[in-house]
Amino acid sequence: MGVIALWALACVSTPGGRDIVHVVRPGENLYRISLHYGVSVDRVIRSNRIADVHALEVGTQLRIPGARRDPPQSALEPPVLASAPRGAGREHALRDTGLAFTWPLRGRVSSRFGSRGRDRHEGIDIPAREGAAIRAAEAGRVIHSGGKLGDYGNVVIVKHAGSYATIYAHNRRNLVRKGEFVEKGQEIAQVGETGNATAPHLHFEIRRDRLAHDPLLYLP
Repeated sequence: MGVIALWALACVSTPGGRDIVHVVRPGENLYRISLHYGVSVDRVIRSNRIADVHALEVGTQLRIPGARRDPPQSALEPPVLASAPRGAGREHALRDTGLAFTWPLRGRVSSRFGSRGRDRHEGIDIPAREGAAIRAAEAGRVIHSGGKLGDYGNVVIVKHAGSYATIYAHNRRNLVRKGEFVEKGQEIAQVGETGNATAPHLHFEIRRDRLAHDPLLYLP
């Protein structure tokens, strides 16, 4: 993965920004650009009438409405990933929020969090049959449900207490809508292979303050 990062995609720019023009450099994508300026991907797409997010060419001039930062001096790098807190620190962080994540889908982990070749894998992959139930790992509010997130295909993002969020990607079908509150264990999607996937599986992420954490350190 590494092209789109979970719940940051659903964040909306705050008032007081200004319109600027960003020239796309090699290696950049809509997520990196939107994260740099503090503007949602959907808003950039709408403002530039982008029909295909995969067809973003080097040299393209993008209007960034409500930008919170100046244009970068060089090509934007992938977001820096943080390791999840371990041991007592992790338990303390979760205890303060009252969270207790559970497995969204039972099965073997085919790809773990961390380095994968030249890229970083920002979550875990769990193969399953097409249409298998994906369940919310914790209670929270849906802040994104749909496509247009590049390699992730159809994805659900759920916001939890303590600045945590969980991401469920490559879904065949999403069963919840943005703004809906979901309970822990509620079926929210079905396993699929949308986006950049070669077989049915769930790509699952846990993030805090937009930083990817190893889900296996949080799951029972």
